Amino acid sequence: MKATFKVIKNEIESFGFSIVSHDFERLWGGFLVIDESQAQEFFNKFFEGLDINTLKIGGKLSPKMLIVKPKARLSWQYHNRRAEIWQVYKGSAGIIRSNTDAENEMEVYGEGGQIVLQQG
Repeated sequence: MKATFKVIKNEIESFGFSIVSHDFERLWGGFLVIDESQAQEFFNKFFEGLDINTLKIGGKLSPKMLIVKPKARLSWQYHNRRAEIWQVYKGSAGIIRSNTDAENEMEVYGEGGQIVLQQG
């Protein structure tokens, strides 16, 4: 799997993005953090049609790419401090949303699918 992470890291760097940190040691996979000064370019490349100014929290954006292993699961997420927008770059992703801790049906998104996670 580490070879896959390196391929993806190299691909993102080939687009001209500077990766300021990464972690490929998570049970579910890993992530790349893109230089915040490249946030506009990152959003132009991966989030066409979104207004970057609506995404800033306290004037800050933290562009990040999650690389999730096949069949792996992230932990249950709460978004008390910020909203998030995820876009499936390659493959597919399934998410389960709930305003309580009850587990609802899984929604599956293919490449290009956008997942908006509201704050709160």
